[in-house]
Amino acid sequence: MSTHMNDTEIRIFESARVLFNEWGYTSMTLRQIAKDVGIEVQSIYNYTSSKQALVEKLVRTGTAELHSSVVDAIASAEPAPTARLRAAMQAHVLHYLSSASVVVFFRDSLVHFDSDTRSSLLLLLKEYEQLFKDILREGIATGAFRELDVTPTTYAILGMGDSVTNWWRAGGRLGAPELSELYGELAVQMVSCTPADAGLRVPPTPTPALYPESKENDSA
Repeated sequence: MSTHMNDTEIRIFESARVLFNEWGYTSMTLRQIAKDVGIEVQSIYNYTSSKQALVEKLVRTGTAELHSSVVDAIASAEPAPTARLRAAMQAHVLHYLSSASVVVFFRDSLVHFDSDTRSSLLLLLKEYEQLFKDILREGIATGAFRELDVTPTTYAILGMGDSVTNWWRAGGRLGAPELSELYGELAVQMVSCTPADAGLRVPPTPTPALYPESKENDSA
């Protein structure tokens, strides 16, 4: 958040974050934000020209925070592609589960922006997606990951991470850290090589007989 924002601007921004996550673009109103902050609705126009301008700022800030958190996680991970993908997915899920995340409704809101703004925001998303594509390509090149179509695989991994907001609730059986670790492992399992992928023959698993022979037959 900008250090040049005064206290009222900060409260407007944070209120908009919460309401945007709760209601989405269409249902959220500047009147709701003004009431939440405790100012007259006319006064909010001293801080933003429109709802679109405020939401655009929210989305840009939220996307930058998401990008930064994942970059930091990747940089802190072991250099192996599996470790970096696991760390990236964990950071992605943790951010989506945080109350400050505004990327959740990002795609649903794009239709409300003009074409230039929409193109600019989509470019931010593509830059973020590139983090995962680069890890996948490195993993494929080093043999850690299977031969995969990188773009749809990236969308599948990110879509899996995004979906946690549809069902996860704080106070449930899995906390955010535990869930992020689980999804990190799932992402790695989706793309990792198996012995069969590496061209190795996997020995068949013996199937136990349903009716083992009796000892009498064994001694015959």
